[in-house]
Amino acid sequence: MQKYPLLDLMIVGAQKSYTTSLKAYLGEHPSIVTHPQQEMAYFSDEYEYAAGYKKALTHYYNGMGHLDKKKMMAKNAFLYTSEKAIERLHEYNPNCKLILSLRNPVDRAYSSYLMEYNYVDVEFPFEEIKQVVTTADVNYFPFKLFIDAGNYAKHLKNIYKYFPKEQVKVVLCEEIKEDPVKVCHEIFHWLGVDDKFVPHIKIYNPTMRRGPKIYAKIAVNLLKKSYFLRKYSNLVVPPYYNYKVGDFIKNLNKTHHRYEAMAASTREYLLDYYREMNKELEEITGKKVTVLWSK
Repeated sequence: MQKYPLLDLMIVGAQKSYTTSLKAYLGEHPSIVTHPQQEMAYFSDEYEYAAGYKKALTHYYNGMGHLDKKKMMAKNAFLYTSEKAIERLHEYNPNCKLILSLRNPVDRAYSSYLMEYNYVDVEFPFEEIKQVVTTADVNYFPFKLFIDAGNYAKHLKNIYKYFPKEQVKVVLCEEIKEDPVKVCHEIFHWLGVDDKFVPHIKIYNPTMRRGPKIYAKIAVNLLKKSYFLRKYSNLVVPPYYNYKVGDFIKNLNKTHHRYEAMAASTREYLLDYYREMNKELEEITGKKVTVLWSK
C-alpha cells in the first residue's frame, strides 16, 4: 500500500486573524512546503473529502515529488469552527500540530463582515448585527460566520477533544503585529526546523473597500455560478493553478481605500457580548485577553 506524506502543521484559524500572512511567513522556510491557494478545503469540503487524499495532494501540492524531507503545512482559517473537520484531521494524522491565531472577536467579526460584503454575500448594514446575535442560530450563515466564530473558548475546547494541548499553539494577532519574526522563530523551533530563518514580513490579504456593486456581483457570478469558466479554465490553466484565476477576478474590484470604523454603540454591544467568552478563553490559554480585548 502506497504511503502518502502527511501534514505536519495546520493553521486552523481564525478567519481574518493574520492567518494568510502567517502561512506566507512560515511557508518561506526552506524546510516547509505549503499550498499556494489561500485555503485547503479537504477536511471541510464534503466533495473534496469524498474524492480522497491522493487527489487533494495533486490539487494543493502538485503531486508528491517535491515533498520528501519537507514539513508539510496547510491552512484553513475556518476549520477551527467545525468539530467534524477537526475530527477528520485527527483521523488523518493524530500527530499533526495545529496553530490557532486569534484576534479581538469584535474586530474579527467586522473584518469578516466586510469581506463578505465585498463579495455581495451579505448586504445588510453592520449595525444590524444585533439582530443576528439574537438569533443565536449556528445554522444561520451570518451568525455562524460573524458571531459564533468569535467564541474561541468553545471551539478550542472542541479542538482539545482530539489534540493534546502540546500540539496546539495559540497565537494572538497582537503578538504577530508586535514581533512577527519572533512568533515565526517560536513556531519553527516547535516544528523542529531551523529557527534562525527570517521570513519576509508584509501584510497579506487586507480587507479593502470594494468598487461598484455591479462589478462585485459580476465577479461573484463568474466565480460561483459560471459553468463555462469552471469548465474551460481547466483547458487554459492546469487545475493546480486555477486559484490564480479566482484571485485575479476577486482583486479586479478592490480599491486602495479602507472602510470606516464600526459605530461606537455597535462596538460596545459586541464587547459586552464577548466579555465572558474572553474570560473563559483566558482561563484556558493563559493569554491575557480580558483586558486586551476590552475596548
